[in-house]
Amino acid sequence: MDTRSLNRTGLFSTRIFVAAVFAICVGLGSSALYGFLTLVRLRDQYLEKIGHDIAASVDAQTRGPGRRNNLSVWESALEEAALANPEKVTSLALLDHTGRTLVSFENKPDRQSAPTSGQEKDVKSSIYWFEDSFSASPRSAQGRGAEVTGWRIRMGLQKSQAAFITRQAYSHLITSALAIVALLTLSFYFLRTLDQFLKLRTRENLDKHLATLGQMAATLAHEIRNPLGAMKGLAQVTQESLPPDHEAQALMITVVNEAKRLEQLVNDLLSFARPGKPELSQFDLKRLSAEVIAMLEAKPGLNGGGIRLSCPDETLFVHSDPNGIRQVLLNIFLNAIQVTPAGQAISVALRKDETTREAVIEVDDCGPGLGDQSPEDLFEPFTTGRIKGTGLGLAVSKQIIERLGGSITLANRAEGGARCSLRVPIGF
Repeated sequence: MDTRSLNRTGLFSTRIFVAAVFAICVGLGSSALYGFLTLVRLRDQYLEKIGHDIAASVDAQTRGPGRRNNLSVWESALEEAALANPEKVTSLALLDHTGRTLVSFENKPDRQSAPTSGQEKDVKSSIYWFEDSFSASPRSAQGRGAEVTGWRIRMGLQKSQAAFITRQAYSHLITSALAIVALLTLSFYFLRTLDQFLKLRTRENLDKHLATLGQMAATLAHEIRNPLGAMKGLAQVTQESLPPDHEAQALMITVVNEAKRLEQLVNDLLSFARPGKPELSQFDLKRLSAEVIAMLEAKPGLNGGGIRLSCPDETLFVHSDPNGIRQVLLNIFLNAIQVTPAGQAISVALRKDETTREAVIEVDDCGPGLGDQSPEDLFEPFTTGRIKGTGLGLAVSKQIIERLGGSITLANRAEGGARCSLRVPIGF
């Protein structure tokens, strides 16, 4: 995206906008992460609360004379606590101050087959391990009761007991991530839409400027055409009045030829600046092409090779503007004639493209080809590779064809020369 076009307006700073979006995304991400960690801590605290309650019940059952140091009492208390909370507790164990297991009890789920290693890993990851220490009974502070000091209980708790907190934590995280993605996506489309809008506005301003220049050029060309025609006529009359062997004949021929070239330039400029409204009708494109070829071959100065027309069908009817197509064919054929060496023929092939419902005209010349020039550049006004060319023939042709819904392209031929391809919608 060309952000420079946005910054140049002075009304919008892309950098500030991007920085603001980035700051909002960072804020949303930080808030989501903080919320997720908070909910994880809340889950652990919830499980610890369960552990403390179970440990307190075990502690209460083992209090009393002769019970605190009796491992059988502890074993019975652990078993009772585990069986009373089968959905919460997976195992219970009593450890001494060295970490040695004194008694333990495990809630074994009913399984018909031994768990696989993957299942064992899943089971272990779903257990929250909790430990709590026991204090010695006040009555057993001396003698054997002192051995109770440092004992602690370890229990495995099912994390599924706090699954609702875990789901809420992940839901909050995913929602925040989706919000960040949505914000970035909307920001991207906003910037792209704004960039396209500003480019369109710039193009509209340029089009208005060009339209003004085109109107001025058309007016100027129209004013030039009349005195130019008078000068050409006077030069022709003077040429005819002089003897054929007069020394001024060569000069008058040059004047007449250059006047004709300027007249053609003025006509092309008027056609480009003030395109006429298409008059659509049904006509035979093959017949129209043959008429244009016959008209050109009747002119003096055509190379000896002529123009060869080929068409697989007897007729090729299209619904388009015959006058516009005639002007396009005339321009294309003249270009091909002027670059083709004397004695070599120009090939014109007509066919119907059933897939796209278009009539295709391919004009092949035997000239030097396009060279290093870009085909698109040759369609720009006043771009020509010939010394006496006006540089408007292809531009006018492209304008007419595109106005009729067709297309025109140029390309080099592998065997030499260039090919101009015209596509005209059949239209019915």
